[in-house]
Amino acid sequence: MPTSSIVAIGDELVGGFTLDTNSHWMAERLRLLGYPIKRVTQIRDRPSEIIEQVHRELDDAEVTDIFVSGGLGPTPDDRTFNALAEALGKDLVIWEETRARIERRVQRMHSMGLLESPEVTEGNLRMSRIPADPAHVFRNRRGMAPGAIYESNGKRIFVLPGVPMEMKGIFTEEIEPEFLTAGSAATVRELRFTFAVEARFYPLMRELEETFPDVSVGSYPNFETKELVIRVVGLDPRKVDEALEVIRRRAPV
Repeated sequence: MPTSSIVAIGDELVGGFTLDTNSHWMAERLRLLGYPIKRVTQIRDRPSEIIEQVHRELDDAEVTDIFVSGGLGPTPDDRTFNALAEALGKDLVIWEETRARIERRVQRMHSMGLLESPEVTEGNLRMSRIPADPAHVFRNRRGMAPGAIYESNGKRIFVLPGVPMEMKGIFTEEIEPEFLTAGSAATVRELRFTFAVEARFYPLMRELEETFPDVSVGSYPNFETKELVIRVVGLDPRKVDEALEVIRRRAPV
């Protein structure tokens, strides 16, 4: 079964300056597509930490697909591709198709009065430098930084920009229809109980873990609505429904 991990890169995320909405959005999309998440990790824009985390993901036998976001921009603190090249033992190369696309975009923005000069800056050119031998390079119709796929240790590494609009565009328009078609989405069911005491569900949930080992049962209190949500998730709809029926009949409320 495909299993994914997400690595979100950025000092602004770890420092609490920016909310990591990208990981939340990707986790939901991947669950619906049948590529559930094992973990989400936030790390700083430090090459050594990026390399260490990439190696950790590659060494995890359960993970089949790794989604890396952030750190692909034009400034010196954008270090993801440099670190990934070192992690994979590859050279950094100028990807000519991306360089040409950046040139066209700069010239178009200049003609629209958005840039003073039609010349490509070093910062612009920096975004066309990626690790050699990608399995695929994405176009990114909403920005200059390319996304890319690399293959290593039997896994796929999807590298995406951190700008939400760009990341979502690449994901929905290029990744989903071509690279995420083999998953089997899990079945999700919920029961809601008003003014229920969460701790009283403990014996029943322990029993369900033993009776339905392939089904995940979780409890999630909502203090605003005074509801307790019991969520049942699994690949086999029949087993999910059976577990749900046990909860419905025996809920301690």
